[in-house]
Amino acid sequence: MSFRFCSKAALAAWSCLAVSWLAVAAPAGAADVIRIGEGPFITGGGFLVAQEKGYFKKMDLDIQTKMFIDGALSVPSLIAGELDITFMTANAAFFNSVAKGAPLVVVLDRGNNKVGRAYTAINVTQELADQGVKSIADFAKLKGKKIGLSATGSINQYVFSLALQKAGLDPRKDVQWITNVPQPDLMKMLGAKQVDATDLAYQFSYFAQQSKFGPIVAKGDDIDPDGQISVYAARKAFVAEKRDVLVRFAMAYLQGAKEFNAAAVATDKYPEIVEILAKTTALAKPEIVKAIAPNWSYVNEDGIPNVASIMKMQDYWADYFTYVEKKVPEAQLLDLSIAKEAKARLDKEKPFGN
Repeated sequence: MSFRFCSKAALAAWSCLAVSWLAVAAPAGAADVIRIGEGPFITGGGFLVAQEKGYFKKMDLDIQTKMFIDGALSVPSLIAGELDITFMTANAAFFNSVAKGAPLVVVLDRGNNKVGRAYTAINVTQELADQGVKSIADFAKLKGKKIGLSATGSINQYVFSLALQKAGLDPRKDVQWITNVPQPDLMKMLGAKQVDATDLAYQFSYFAQQSKFGPIVAKGDDIDPDGQISVYAARKAFVAEKRDVLVRFAMAYLQGAKEFNAAAVATDKYPEIVEILAKTTALAKPEIVKAIAPNWSYVNEDGIPNVASIMKMQDYWADYFTYVEKKVPEAQLLDLSIAKEAKARLDKEKPFGN
């Protein structure tokens, strides 16, 4: 499996995405199939490294990947039984889906805003920067401004809202949210002054800054340190019926995540990892992968997501914005036993030699 971005410029890489899949049929019974929803984002680096280095194959798994621009778009396919696992964020739509009976559960961490390893960032127009919006301390000047978002109730809105509150604003009424716009388009809208500020995945914030659309003025780890960004969710039936398959997936994934984390803080020592991430993400070029390091996000190497952060998000969407109608308990949202078993087996069996 590979993702290839064919543009000559990093900014254009997304718009001319060429996705090529190498579907190699495995002999009957030779490997257990896992159908997974993924996206070409660097926060999925643990998965991408494991896939490219053959760790899933080593665990007798046949990974069949379907790409989505946003994890929320994969939820219908998961519910319909077309996917076994998918990436997603702990957004308002996720909590509402579970509350309404969606048969899915969070099983693994897929990236968080660990201090020093931010995955999200806020850009403002150059005009606002010239007017003194240089950091979160200046965000009171965003009152009445247009804030661009990929989705209502998204992790991007959550982080930006917290930043606005730090500046004494009420994000429910003091700004105008421009929502449901793909992040590559938000970059261009920032440059055209169609939005005044936006919260983006760090790679797109970097592209926006390099393209002179608007500078980065804050990062996610400054606003919500160690906040959860992305998780893997699985169908409950898959967890119950294919537990060993899922544990083996987690073992391979955690090995990839370990190498991904190491490379983020020492890119020159891990050129192979840098090349993999350039080939399989929207970044396209090794030099860009290195340029945004260590802001690739961080994956908890025990596979356990930041549970307190996830529950805090649910409270925020329910109690403050009222986007979530009914809260669900932690036990209904998460199954941490998969990650725990995978880590224990990984440490004991050492299938990858370290």
